[in-house]
Amino acid sequence: MPLAPQTLSGTVVSAGKMMKAVKVRTTKQVYNTFLRKHFTAYQSHLVSDPNSSLREGDVVRIAPGWRAGKRIRHVVTEIVAPWGPPVEERPPIPDVEEMVEGMRVKREAKKERRAAKRQGDLVAEDGGEQGPTLKERLTNVIGGPEVVGGEERVTLETGMRDQ
Repeated sequence: MPLAPQTLSGTVVSAGKMMKAVKVRTTKQVYNTFLRKHFTAYQSHLVSDPNSSLREGDVVRIAPGWRAGKRIRHVVTEIVAPWGPPVEERPPIPDVEEMVEGMRVKREAKKERRAAKRQGDLVAEDGGEQGPTLKERLTNVIGGPEVVGGEERVTLETGMRDQ
C-alpha cells in the first residue's frame, strides 16, 4: 500500500459560504480491473483558509494533518494558479509558524480568562460590572445554602415532600 503524499493539489469548488473554510476537490486515477482502464476519481476536502483569501476556481496546494475543526483536517499552503483577482490583492496565506503562534496566543488568553474567572475578578467584556457568581445565583433562586455536617451545601427543591 503506497504512502499518502505530503501535499495535495486541487481546485476550490466552494468558497465564501463558510467562515475561514473552503471546499477543495482533488483528483486521483483509479484502475478498473474489469475494463482494464484508468478513470478519474474525485475527492472533496474541507480546508482551513484562516484569512479567507481563496476564491472559487483557484488551484491550490493543501497539506493534511492540521486539524482546524471537526471536519476540517487540511490547510492551504499556497495558491498555485489564482482565479479572479491576483494573489497580491488578496490577504496573505499564513505559514505554519504564524498559525502555531496564533494558536499559542489564543490558548494563553484562554488560560488567563479561566484563571481570572476562578478567582472571581473577571470583568465583563462591555466594561460594566460582572454579574453574580454561580453560588450567588443559586442562593437567590433556592433561598440560601443549608449547612450539613459543618459544610455548606446548596440543594434544589423539587416541590415533592417525603411522606
